[in-house]
Amino acid sequence: MSANYLLPALWRMALDKLLPQNFRLVAVGRRDFDTAGYLDFISKKSRHLKLLGREARKKIFKNLVYYRGDLDNPSSFSGLADLLQDPKSSNYACFNRLYYFATAPEFFPKITSILNNAGLLKACAGHNRQVRVLIEKPFGSDLKTAKVLNRTLLKYFSEEQIYRIDHYQGKETVQNLMVVRFANSLFEPLWNKNFISHIEVSVLYDDRVGERAYFDQAGILRDAVQNHALQMLAMILMDEPRELLTKYICDEKVKILEALRPFKKYGAKDSVLRGQYLGYTKEVGRTSHSETYAALKAFVDSPRWKGVPIYIRSGLALRKKIIEISIHFKDLPRCLFRGCAANVMTFRIQPDESVRLRINNKVPGFGINLHQADWEFSYQAAFQNRIAGAYERLILDFIEGDQRLFIRSDEIEAAWEFIDSVRDTWSGLPLLKYQPGSRGPKEADKFVAKDGHEWWTK
Repeated sequence: MSANYLLPALWRMALDKLLPQNFRLVAVGRRDFDTAGYLDFISKKSRHLKLLGREARKKIFKNLVYYRGDLDNPSSFSGLADLLQDPKSSNYACFNRLYYFATAPEFFPKITSILNNAGLLKACAGHNRQVRVLIEKPFGSDLKTAKVLNRTLLKYFSEEQIYRIDHYQGKETVQNLMVVRFANSLFEPLWNKNFISHIEVSVLYDDRVGERAYFDQAGILRDAVQNHALQMLAMILMDEPRELLTKYICDEKVKILEALRPFKKYGAKDSVLRGQYLGYTKEVGRTSHSETYAALKAFVDSPRWKGVPIYIRSGLALRKKIIEISIHFKDLPRCLFRGCAANVMTFRIQPDESVRLRINNKVPGFGINLHQADWEFSYQAAFQNRIAGAYERLILDFIEGDQRLFIRSDEIEAAWEFIDSVRDTWSGLPLLKYQPGSRGPKEADKFVAKDGHEWWTK
């Protein structure tokens, strides 16, 4: 994770002068490197850092120090406390300590115990200094393990110190979901079951499993739907928070996640589909029943959304990478013209960040013939300067202590409760095969067609 996301993000933040002048970045690992060797190693793995020469990397990451520590040997961390002292003062050790746990969740308890025993989790309230921890996904593998992780972390940290990251939350279009809804009088009065027919959330990838070592134990449902899809869904459906403060934003998101109807309450076999691309087992080197594609029909049992079907799908090795949400408005009760089509509003998260509204227009010429076209706001067209990456935004918020784009413990648990209800009901369903580079299992089209719909994103 550090090679692909963290260090490239810090490099760009350094170029934009967004990092503190006086800070120390300590990379902890079990490999036998010195700092220069570590930079060379990660640069070979990162397409972003490969472009930098060795001297340029040393200059940019001048505050980086590599420390060798083995979690199976706690005593190997004895020198870490000395390394985390203020580099300009031998007798003043009171400063912010920000920990980034880019490890598998099973190591969280051991890491926190080692840091605690070394006295590195103590804040310095007298000097207004803080200790914070940023947690990478996956955060547990089900509701039970997520609760255990939350309890473990809350033994050492308060909720205000814990930053559970989903990097999609840092993307401009995801943040724009709230702005479009709550800053425009046009949309909010229509944002309910009376005017919206159905909603589609697509998290589609064109790459294969690759080096995702954890993926085969998780599958796409737990890897992408539990966090990316459900977090975006909560933001697009939530009621307006009282203020733009972490507490109120999280409270509204939790209400949506807790209102997701458990699959056991209705015919789940008609509401879920799972698949696996051909060649997957050869790539992972073993027989596997993990899904690389999943499609769900979900419902949110709240007064605003009751009865509105929500179609969620995610998969690997598909024709193209597209992450988007489409809001499908109901047909007009009566249309004066032939060829009227329902309006659709699309929030494209990737690849071309944009907001589009499909409307009906008149074709030039005699008579009245209709043509459907998009009104579009494109980030790339509107803003010529480089848009900061999601990790840059989230790391800066982590440094500044802003939790609004991070995930609270009850959000995690509510999402897992829903995902567990899916997994509890789909064990007997077939694992449908599909060709890499296709749109997924052919049955996925029938999945929505039986309700009179079709996938908006082809």
